[in-house]
Amino acid sequence: MKVAACDFDGTLLRKGEVSAEDRAAIDDWRAAGHAFGIVTGRGVATLLMAMKQYGPVPCDFMICNNGALVCDGQSKELCRMALPEAARVEVFEHPVMQACDQCVMFSGTEVYVHADKAPYWIHPENRFPPLSPERARQMPLHQISLRYPDPVSAEAWATSLATAGEGLVEVHLSSICIDITACHVNKTEGIRQLMQVRHWHGEVLVVGDDGNDLPMIRDFGGYAVSTATPVVREAATNVVDSVGRMLREHME
Repeated sequence: MKVAACDFDGTLLRKGEVSAEDRAAIDDWRAAGHAFGIVTGRGVATLLMAMKQYGPVPCDFMICNNGALVCDGQSKELCRMALPEAARVEVFEHPVMQACDQCVMFSGTEVYVHADKAPYWIHPENRFPPLSPERARQMPLHQISLRYPDPVSAEAWATSLATAGEGLVEVHLSSICIDITACHVNKTEGIRQLMQVRHWHGEVLVVGDDGNDLPMIRDFGGYAVSTATPVVREAATNVVDSVGRMLREHME
């Protein structure tokens, strides 16, 4: 059995849709006895919201929050890796928090917005319960996500936090957003946790398009879609036109 772990935004979801070609390839891949799943910076709730909007994608697993939350294909939690208290304190006291215009926090399948920031995440329709900074420091959060006005600001603040929080947090940059998990928690670690809890030992294929996909692409010799950022394409073993094309190459 082979295991295909696919990024969602910009990789599977492109130009506002999951193509019919990719859907057909996923169905054939799974029918051949292989496993397919999503590995994303999104939380499970926001991933399911997207699937409701753009159409469901059949999955055998969902690795969410950059590897911090691992779920089965029905979004049932299998394991999670929470931010330690010292890491939460570091994030909330760092200027990176004051500089962002939006903040969302994840605890298992629950999602909260920062009580002092915008009352939604990314889009106004994505509204979640507010959580105060004081309460957030006490909660078993496994990812904190911050949004900035532009990619330049996001990159600068990501670098600042990574330097200050070295040994405490892992900082994942994706366009105008920074996702923060516990140290050494990334998409690679999420895939390894999945393989362990499922007792899977097959070949792992990964494909992505942005900065938070780099760890798994480098560690698994993965693929990039043709619309990926230059640094991701350079790190990839190969560049493919679509997820479906990659799957079909490995079914032959």
